[in-house]
Amino acid sequence: MTVAWDPPTVLRAAAEWSWVPPDAECVTTDVTLTRWPAWAQGRVVLTGLASQRPATEVLRESVERARAWGSDTLGVWVSASSTPDPTGELVARGARLEDTVDVLARPLDDDGRPGADGRFVVRRVEDVDGLRDADRVDTLVWDQQPMDDDRLAASVRTLLADPSPEMRVVAYLDGEPVATGGVTLAPAPLAGLGTVARLWGAGTLPDRRGRGAYLAVLSERLRLARAAGASLALVKGRVSTSARILRKAGFDRYGEENYYRLTL
Repeated sequence: MTVAWDPPTVLRAAAEWSWVPPDAECVTTDVTLTRWPAWAQGRVVLTGLASQRPATEVLRESVERARAWGSDTLGVWVSASSTPDPTGELVARGARLEDTVDVLARPLDDDGRPGADGRFVVRRVEDVDGLRDADRVDTLVWDQQPMDDDRLAASVRTLLADPSPEMRVVAYLDGEPVATGGVTLAPAPLAGLGTVARLWGAGTLPDRRGRGAYLAVLSERLRLARAAGASLALVKGRVSTSARILRKAGFDRYGEENYYRLTL
């Protein structure tokens, strides 16, 4: 039987992926509850819903742990594969829908990358200086604290590992860092499909948007992923921003995920 990246397999790969910041605290049972570190806003986020318990029980237990961690909110990511589906219970409790992302993917069996504007110079991060440039963008785009020396050193070790599962790039305009993005290589959910390239963290400085920096960063990450042997590029693009650009760049939509925030 031929193994292929059909829609259910793409969605399975998406369901297996959730961002966990370095230094976060995770509790994993039939769901995953994560307390982000202070530099990443200290949120408590519920992901990986794969439980046979009722939504009321899952949420009650998650709320209790979030309160024990000192949080006054609980974030919950809900996808089509979430079990149980807590949407109704979240809405009943007054949770607010804060974000929606499209699950988007494209095969990497050719080099059909989007054309990048020649004004941008895109470099792979290979040292502390490059990581500082990426962090300058991240700090403004994601409203997070700058990396301290320990985080910088740990991140550089990961990026320079041989082989490294993680890569980052920075786009420069007139010598200044204006956009960044990362890619992580992960096993595909089925044997025979190779590696999936998870594209994450793409952001452009607010005053440099609309000039092609996002596409420049995307093009280089696709090139690196293909060179590393990945068979699929997977990304969760915000409906309000990047999803439209990604669709134009050859990505197909397979579903969506919703982020709810519940005030405790």
